[in-house]
Amino acid sequence: MTTTQHPGFRIFILGAGFSRPAGLPVATELYPAVKALIEGQHGTETKFDRDVSEYLRYCDDCGVSGQTKDSLDLEMLMSYLDIEHYLEMRGSDTWSREGNESQLMIRKAIGKVIHDRTPNKLPDCYLKFAELLSPRDIVLTFNYDLVLEAALAQVGKRFRRYPYRFKSINAHGGTLDSDTEEVILLKLHGSLDWFDDSQFLDLRASLQTQGVSKTSLHSVFDEPERYGAKPLVDGLLPPHDPLAHIHVIQDVSNYYAKDGGFNAPFILSPSHVKFVYASPIMSLWNGLGRAGAYNLGVSVIGFSLPLHDEYIRIGMHQMTRNYASWWDNPMLGVLKDYVRFVDFKTDQAEKDAYVDRYRFAGADRSKFYFGGFGPDSLEFLFNQPRSA
Repeated sequence: MTTTQHPGFRIFILGAGFSRPAGLPVATELYPAVKALIEGQHGTETKFDRDVSEYLRYCDDCGVSGQTKDSLDLEMLMSYLDIEHYLEMRGSDTWSREGNESQLMIRKAIGKVIHDRTPNKLPDCYLKFAELLSPRDIVLTFNYDLVLEAALAQVGKRFRRYPYRFKSINAHGGTLDSDTEEVILLKLHGSLDWFDDSQFLDLRASLQTQGVSKTSLHSVFDEPERYGAKPLVDGLLPPHDPLAHIHVIQDVSNYYAKDGGFNAPFILSPSHVKFVYASPIMSLWNGLGRAGAYNLGVSVIGFSLPLHDEYIRIGMHQMTRNYASWWDNPMLGVLKDYVRFVDFKTDQAEKDAYVDRYRFAGADRSKFYFGGFGPDSLEFLFNQPRSA
């Protein structure tokens, strides 16, 4: 039997495999769903359609094989679009700071696909996982969905989605609130219910200087009460922290069912260069390279560490290297656990490749479970403590 009697201070890293029991799509399944949704809503004569054609022409001219209009690699397409936008290759035709038209259409479609496929009744493994989390555990997730939030809310477990609570703020930072006990859930690639108001505020201020005050700019921020938009951080923040601009909407279902605005949730798209858009959530990443030394557990669930996500590999390498310190000295009466990995692999060659990919965690400090996330994985994750 699993137990909740743990002092916390563990780190759980979640990838797409964590959300599979809920029936949510992985990256390779997103493109056909996104394409069908955009074409169903807007037809085939759109900027999305033209950008896909331009991308395929690029692939043909540069010898990139295996890409067709009905079956292409969404991560490669988004990398192409992100690079074009971030470097402002369109010059004055660049649509906005948040992205060009097709990027926004894709991000909004991704949010809707994931939202619409999230079941109303979650599988029990999520509720049990939420129950087994202890206050001051940290969950780092690369998923956009709201599965874990829903599970935590259902079992009545308090959580926040930003790194720190402050009792007070001063010129040098602030005084941390170390008394409030809650699970910390950091969404390192954004969330389908998050929106950034930075560009909205800049546009509104610019128009107001021109005497214009009644222009519709953003379907979420023009009337915040429409979808219940409120700041992500419900407490104090250091000055100039960009998290102040991230808002969360409460009425997610109505947004994805009815909203016709040309905006998109704040998610870092599935792109090989997604991190260039991470500035608004840098507070979530700050200090992760120093994590691990004083933690009691590190578990990786459903994240295969693809080669193109080098920035994540660097962070995980630093974290597990730090974690190796104080290995044989109990902290809070508990020995640090093995680094635990949960993924779904059936072929031995795949298992061996996965273990090799994470070799930096240390073979003598790691344990692997290849049955995928689900009820049976909970015993492996929570109730096989390392003994002295």
